[in-house]
Amino acid sequence: MANLDIKVREAKLADLELILTFISQKSEFDGVPHLLAATTDKLNETLFVESPLVRVLLAEVAGKAVGFAMFYASYSSLLAQPCLWLDDLFVQSHFRGLGIGTALLKSLAQIAESTNCGRIEWTVNTRNSPGIAFYQKQGARILENIRVCRIDGEAISLLAGQ
Repeated sequence: MANLDIKVREAKLADLELILTFISQKSEFDGVPHLLAATTDKLNETLFVESPLVRVLLAEVAGKAVGFAMFYASYSSLLAQPCLWLDDLFVQSHFRGLGIGTALLKSLAQIAESTNCGRIEWTVNTRNSPGIAFYQKQGARILENIRVCRIDGEAISLLAGQ
């Protein structure tokens, strides 16, 4: 499958089921299918509204979507610039190593450049050695001195004073 004709496009409302399928496949890959709470209704409320909270790029080969990138705007006070947060990057297993992930990241970098973003950031599981190697090959630095902090579910309610 050398020299694939990879097309990257922004997702449309008609892609809702496909996006949910990719999110489900990624949750399986990450080993957390039990955490999957996304539904097409929930996705529709955030993706395809007047001011979407998140955007999705789809990578297609021969007209068939084989991967996606989900991202949203963030901000760096240190840079005083907008940034992009890549929430998910996923390519179906039999299409990995063929340039599809690179095409998705390249499209994301073009969006970042066109909107004067100071950086693109994301997390990667420390056990995902192939993913880490892939990201480093794309020029990413893995920041070992920063840890993700998370408050979710009931902890949000407790902290909010509920």
